Amino acid sequence: MSPISNLLSVLLLCLIGINVSVYGQDLETISSEAVITASRIPQESYKTGRSVEIIKQTDLIEYPVQSVDELLRYVAGVNTNMRAPFGVQNDIGLRGSTYSQVLILIDNVRFNDPLTGHFNNNIPISMAEIDHIEIIKGPAAVAYGSDAVGGLIHIKTKVYVATEESRSLESLVDMSFGEHNLISSDAALIMKKSKWLISGSQMTRIADGPVYTNPNYLAGITEDSLYNGDFDLRTYSVSLGYLFSPRTKVLLRSGYDYRDFNAKYFYTTGPFDESRETITNGWGTAALLHSVGKHKMEVNLSVKSVDDLFVYNPLFPPNTHNTRQYIGQYNHIYSLDTRTNLAAGVQVVDKHIMSSDRGDHNNTNSGIYAMGSRQFGADVNLNVGVRVEHDENFGTEVLPQVSISWKKEDYAVFRASYGKSIRAADFTERFVSSQISNLSPGRNIGNPDLAAEVSHSYDLGVDLYQYYGFNFSATAFYRASQNLIDFSERNASTISNVSNLQEGEVYLYADNIAKSNVIGIEVSADRKWKFLKRSFFDMRLAYTYLRTNADTGQLSKYISNHPTSNFSSVLNLGIYKLNFMLASNYIQRNPEFLQGIGEIKESYLLNNFKLGYNTLPNVKLYFQVHNIGNVEYQEVLGAVMPGRWISFGVVYRVTNEDF
Repeated sequence: MSPISNLLSVLLLCLIGINVSVYGQDLETISSEAVITASRIPQESYKTGRSVEIIKQTDLIEYPVQSVDELLRYVAGVNTNMRAPFGVQNDIGLRGSTYSQVLILIDNVRFNDPLTGHFNNNIPISMAEIDHIEIIKGPAAVAYGSDAVGGLIHIKTKVYVATEESRSLESLVDMSFGEHNLISSDAALIMKKSKWLISGSQMTRIADGPVYTNPNYLAGITEDSLYNGDFDLRTYSVSLGYLFSPRTKVLLRSGYDYRDFNAKYFYTTGPFDESRETITNGWGTAALLHSVGKHKMEVNLSVKSVDDLFVYNPLFPPNTHNTRQYIGQYNHIYSLDTRTNLAAGVQVVDKHIMSSDRGDHNNTNSGIYAMGSRQFGADVNLNVGVRVEHDENFGTEVLPQVSISWKKEDYAVFRASYGKSIRAADFTERFVSSQISNLSPGRNIGNPDLAAEVSHSYDLGVDLYQYYGFNFSATAFYRASQNLIDFSERNASTISNVSNLQEGEVYLYADNIAKSNVIGIEVSADRKWKFLKRSFFDMRLAYTYLRTNADTGQLSKYISNHPTSNFSSVLNLGIYKLNFMLASNYIQRNPEFLQGIGEIKESYLLNNFKLGYNTLPNVKLYFQVHNIGNVEYQEVLGAVMPGRWISFGVVYRVTNEDF
């Protein structure tokens, strides 16, 4: 079947039996606040022609999670591979993409790490300072540049979204303590005083972690029979903004993120893997936003510096890496009339690395784009765009994108989109372990001759508002890719462009997988019931199905390492001052097993629970349990996830409008 036929067939299954009978709020009311920047042009989500998810800060606080990436497990279309809890490290994909094919933005600036996509979620901002998160599923490379193959995750802070002069002081503190000597804190202070916008935040996650049996001890390789899944995560951030006028704003932000954790089997399953990693991330950005008449302009400058110390085994010399990334971009929006908006911009990204095992390298990427949105009549919205991107790795590429939406009265939106995306290999994929002599078997080895990944994506979807009281969304999607980059098992005799391997041994070699395609469906629904006085029941359901086919006989490491099915539910019951929340995932995967290392199960059910009690108007006590069923599972082979984990906490939140 052709890609379009596949999409139509899957979408038809979603829509069979729908007999629209709508009441309650209409589409305009529901989406009036959902103004997003999926195409750089701010517009209501239903006009974008895209599948969009918005996470509010209240979700980050109320869900039984301790980090942004943990909450994303409950979003339709998101696939995750978690190596450790509490935000230590989690590979996030969208619609079956790899972790390197998702673009992370903070306040309109790309944050993806030049060393490796594993670090993309090391966000140097506490959850308490986040205003909301926009998740745009499907290609977004035209507006934001390479890496946005599966989509993008855009984090927007409270200071960035503030547009009006006001006087307020907002404080939020979330403290918890738990098993394995867990200490967790998340705090922010946001001050708005006349023209000034000031914020500061900190986030801490520290624990000894569970104790595990060391497979290397059983194999007679190490004297340590046990090891801890310990971690020490600390994040600090400050920002300063000034409103020169309602039309002009200047913002400065600086963030620092420190991570030290046991990384055993995070990246390899080698017999000598006793890995530990320490990462420090310094990030700064400046922005100027100005509007006059029909014009809106934004200039962003950003710098990011990351130091990584990786100890594979104390018997071997450690790997040290320093990367620097400089970004400059200019974006301009012009409202031609009430129905037509145009946008254009330019972006330059300069990347550098100094590494003991990868060597010293640099890479420059630049791009220009133009986009337009047009409303036809009262019901149809069209978005088109094109980007010309140049990179030293792949030369010059032209990336088109188009999306269309049709609003059916006030209860439904039908949408479709197409886009081309590209992603060049990062420094790790190209050069990892290239400077280590006599490299031990089973380790990753880079390929300096990698071609860039190229993908074409299509989707069809429908959103229904207040359908029997539910908000419902369904999307069928297809992505065809070539030159996909992944690590696969290769004998040293078949690798000719690397000279530090042991003859006849097997390694995980970065290579271009010939072709791959992903077909899938994402469905979500939510509804809220109110009963009695100050009581409610809120239900959110999501399902994602993914099928990935690769035109290769080699075993790849990341391309197909995602759930084939993920059903999630979030049930939230509030009765007066009590609040009960149960968040669940039922996950199906392609099973894997390696003797002595571990097993990725074909299916497993995870449940996280949170019980809250509002003792005072601004104070909430809570009891939280991760992995209620004490399920043994792994999502990356060898990286053991913890069992049941209990913690207690308190949230204090107050806003003083008279400050």
